[in-house]
Amino acid sequence: MTEQEITETQIVNEEQTQAALQLWHEGETAVWPLAHLRLGLHIRSEQALYGTLAETGAAAQNRAILSLALDKLRTNHPQSEELLRQRFEHRQDILVICNSMNISRSSYFYRQKHAITHLTEIMIELEKEARLDWQEQMMTRLEPPTYTALVGIEQSYQILANALLAESEPFILCIDGLGGLGKSALADYLARQAITTVRFDEVAWVTAKQTHLSTRGRLQIDSGRPALTFPMLMDELTTRFDLPQSFNGSQLHKQRLVRHYLQESPCLIIIDNLETVADYAALIPELKKWQNPSKFLITSRLRLLDQTGVFSYSLIELGETAVYQLIRQEAKRTGFTDLEKASDEELHQIYQVVGGNPLAIKLVIGQLRYHSLPRVLARLTTGQNESGIGLFDYIYQEAWDSLDETSQTTLIALTHAGDSGFTLDHLIEVAGLSPSSVERAVEELVLLSLVDLRGSIFDRRYSLHRLTEMFLLQMIEQS
Repeated sequence: MTEQEITETQIVNEEQTQAALQLWHEGETAVWPLAHLRLGLHIRSEQALYGTLAETGAAAQNRAILSLALDKLRTNHPQSEELLRQRFEHRQDILVICNSMNISRSSYFYRQKHAITHLTEIMIELEKEARLDWQEQMMTRLEPPTYTALVGIEQSYQILANALLAESEPFILCIDGLGGLGKSALADYLARQAITTVRFDEVAWVTAKQTHLSTRGRLQIDSGRPALTFPMLMDELTTRFDLPQSFNGSQLHKQRLVRHYLQESPCLIIIDNLETVADYAALIPELKKWQNPSKFLITSRLRLLDQTGVFSYSLIELGETAVYQLIRQEAKRTGFTDLEKASDEELHQIYQVVGGNPLAIKLVIGQLRYHSLPRVLARLTTGQNESGIGLFDYIYQEAWDSLDETSQTTLIALTHAGDSGFTLDHLIEVAGLSPSSVERAVEELVLLSLVDLRGSIFDRRYSLHRLTEMFLLQMIEQS
């Protein structure tokens, strides 16, 4: 869906008002021109008198919108309100209305046209108010953004936004990639943009993120925050959506409530850091039962390529130009004048070491406040920062420890692949392992986001992120 199409669905015009009034007059319930309005949600949740009517279905919701607007119309244009109610709500014949108001038939149509204009203007104002109220409410469900502006995401955003805002599938989307690439930031940006549209009735963010970057360029762990489990996910959603539940309600009861709600209303659920969910294998099948019209946006270090029905998008590191832009942007934001004015040649030293990983770049920027660039880069290559919490530990150690010897050997063999990567045959030769074991290892490493896919479907090549290669070389040196 393009921005223009999104804008057009938000416009209330006189043709829509006329059509809605006519359908009200005819008692038609199939198609309602006002069904997309955010005002309908506002009426259902805030207006007790109209909300009761709106809860009985889409057609009733449209009648509630018209009735509310007509009540507002009565304040400044009582005759217009009376004319429209007699004709469209009470279904009186035009001749009867003309006689009761002592006007001619031509005068009736003139007054009706102006009445519809006034009614449309009122609905536009009511819709603006309702939309702003809803947007403010949804924004409070998101954490404050960790960025001022994202760089190098234009292509990724467009692909994901088109899939996310589409009325049809995919209903489950996953942004995957190594730690520090900005998956959560991109998901947050997508959620904020979705809130400015009328695509979803509800937006909820659920996370188990336990690590963040301090202003001093240190990785810090938020203690006391448990990992997200499936029961916790149910608790979060029932609370966020204010769903009715009995005291000591069972998890099965909550699951039924959530499932029914998501199937009745188009909702956007963002699940950040899916790998921390205890029962990972059981979650995706459950989400498939809840999807349509609701959608799920997931961030994970694990690629969900083996999950059918999941739109899997792998986030790659920033290009060199975007890295320079990010460094200067962060320097300007924090008043780091020396770094902001640094030349491309000087910034290239950072790119050579850390590549395009935004987290690593921000770690470098934070440490440059206290130390020289050569010292900071030398520290980074050892995998430690001042706080003692390793960047490599955060990004790689857990995944590395989970690998068997064959996968570790295959991964180390890729340190010789360079930017162009190895073909599978070349990788088998360098690793010195059987073809079947390397094929299995490659599939596992790709799913863990440790290996990049390059080339085409006819010439597939495998390579490493720059930081991955640095980590592996350090592992080799230590052993």
